[in-house]
Amino acid sequence: MMHTDAPVLVRRIPSGYSSEPGLHSHNRKRRARGPSRSLLVRVALALLVVLGLSGVGYYAYTLGDRYVYQVYENWAFDQQIAGRPGVTFEDYLRERTPFGFLTSKISKPANTPAAKPERPPTAAPPPVEGTLLGRVEISRLGLSAIVKEGVSTHTLSTAVGHIPSTSMPGQNGNFAIAAHRDTLFRALKDIRTGDLVTFQSAAGSYTYQVAATKIVKPADVSVLRADGGGLIPVETGQQGPGKLLTMITCYPFYYVGAAPKRFIVEARLVEPPPPNIVASRSTVEVPMPAAAPSPPAKETPHAVREKRTGGQFQSWPHSRKQHAKKHGFWHRILHLP
Repeated sequence: MMHTDAPVLVRRIPSGYSSEPGLHSHNRKRRARGPSRSLLVRVALALLVVLGLSGVGYYAYTLGDRYVYQVYENWAFDQQIAGRPGVTFEDYLRERTPFGFLTSKISKPANTPAAKPERPPTAAPPPVEGTLLGRVEISRLGLSAIVKEGVSTHTLSTAVGHIPSTSMPGQNGNFAIAAHRDTLFRALKDIRTGDLVTFQSAAGSYTYQVAATKIVKPADVSVLRADGGGLIPVETGQQGPGKLLTMITCYPFYYVGAAPKRFIVEARLVEPPPPNIVASRSTVEVPMPAAAPSPPAKETPHAVREKRTGGQFQSWPHSRKQHAKKHGFWHRILHLP
């Protein structure tokens, strides 16, 4: 055992202090504040995560709600045009989805009202808010959306809305519809003059041709007038404003938040051409002179006209006829020349 003559320092610990290293009065205060701060940070992080998940869930819900509504209403609208009114969402689940087992096997027949005596035709009342009017399509842009009556927040969240103060489709005046720029009318950013817009309803189909576009302020409501605010010039000899279609959405398309302007697309109804009227005329048969017999065709060095084979006459070309080139499977799939 080794002995040393070095001095030994002995520290006296006052009463009330711990003998463990690092636990003097200053460290005790810092360690006392530490846990409370870390708890606040953890609570803040948890709140941020909850808010983030809530935002993502709400966004997914809005997308899913709009998608399901558009798919179902398009199917129901097609059924109505095909002469099958009164279909329900249960019919859609049973016929178009694998969840038909969740519904009853036999759908309830629609109540058909008894026939009423005919009355003189009267002006149809304006449709109520949320009534299905039809479907608007722009084939070049791949746009297809259901149109409902009204421009309330609930209506515009799932469909294109018809502005009630404007005309109905196919009528004289201005048929104005609106939708959000980040949902159903997103494709209007690529619209061009001359594009065809089709509106299909139970009463018929109407085709409009885009004639002009314009960017206006929200306070400019002249585009809702019967003449569309004069954006489309009146043709020579035209009586009245004509039959117009106005599509309205917010602008700019990539703006975050409430957009400060409005993007206007105006189109004119393409009237079907009148049927060709053929005047009835009496026809007199005039005997035609007999045609002179044509001389026999001369043989050419490129073909042997008649070659008797088995009692039949056949034409054998001197050079083999070139057959059309047959494309293989991948040529047809990839549309190669």
